[in-house]
Amino acid sequence: MTRGDRWIIILALVLAGVGLVMVYSSSSFLAFVRKGDESYFFRQQALRTLIGIGALWACARALSLRALEAAAPWILGCASALLVAVIAVGHMSNGATRWLRVGFMSIQPTDVARLAAVVFLAWWLKRRPVAAHGFVRGLLPPLCFLGIVAALILKQPNLSSAALLLLTGFVMLFLSGAPVRYLAAPVAAGAGAFVLALAAHPYMMRRVLTFTDFVLGRLDVRDAGFQLNQSLIAIGSGGLTGRGLGAGMQKLLFLPEAHTDFIFSIIAEELGLIGTTALLVVIGLFLWRGMRVAARCSEPFAGLVAGGLTVQIGFYALANLAVATGLAPTTGLPLPFVSYGGSALLVNLAAAGILYRISALNGESEALTRQRWARGSA
Repeated sequence: MTRGDRWIIILALVLAGVGLVMVYSSSSFLAFVRKGDESYFFRQQALRTLIGIGALWACARALSLRALEAAAPWILGCASALLVAVIAVGHMSNGATRWLRVGFMSIQPTDVARLAAVVFLAWWLKRRPVAAHGFVRGLLPPLCFLGIVAALILKQPNLSSAALLLLTGFVMLFLSGAPVRYLAAPVAAGAGAFVLALAAHPYMMRRVLTFTDFVLGRLDVRDAGFQLNQSLIAIGSGGLTGRGLGAGMQKLLFLPEAHTDFIFSIIAEELGLIGTTALLVVIGLFLWRGMRVAARCSEPFAGLVAGGLTVQIGFYALANLAVATGLAPTTGLPLPFVSYGGSALLVNLAAAGILYRISALNGESEALTRQRWARGSA
């Protein structure tokens, strides 16, 4: 085994470090008001970061990809059981049941399920590639499994995570060499399911309508559009260099969820265009190194896992940034590695460890890239 791509580890740790600093900055006032301790959320995040670094180290140094591949169906089964459990006995917050209490900690099974789905889909596509087995035998079975997992996530309800899970699956199918014409029907079906989910959940439809009002210039800043308006105020007031670390105003109970879903807005306010550009560069570099790992894989399972994990993190980052800047309806998705949270941070750091582990097994040629386009042109 050759030395892995250390930039994967370095960039992930840099993002987690930025998250620690900004979680403290964005949550200290809220923590003082709610808990009487301005360091409450910071200490929680610090503990979770340490646990996540342990998971990163374990995946980077001790994980057996062969064992991971063999356990893929069982991992998905356990993740699905957790999703069922959270529906039955989960903890409700803000109208959604997404958390399971385990001792003094809470876990979000959706994060476990999105990692498990990537591993399972890679396992399936290695054994039954769509290009060789056709639409019915090669494509429909994994889509059914993904659909079941997405439905369990939607039941919480969590439309955005379910949609990103399906999008990640479609990209993995494309990377595996599935003909593009095979993907048209599943994409259309997914879009139809998205519309039905909106119709069945009025609060989701309200978010879409709020976004539509913003686009049309008629946002009600005193009601449904309050959070987005406060986010844009924070971003706009940062200017080129920002107000200064810790000197932001919107975190003083003006912007809800400032340390979770809208932490990017606080970064923009306090560090300005320069700080946010630097953050985006680091995220972009991480995604590039991740896709580089995937492109150089000659082993199908490892390549698809690397591609799936990287694309998934990229989708979450893109969705969070789009929400904070008013380019998409509010979704409640965290900024990977940076936002306050436990399960998401742990899974993302574990994913970085898996990417490093895979990179240590790679050669120098871009094997997966050649295979994908060779199949596509066949």
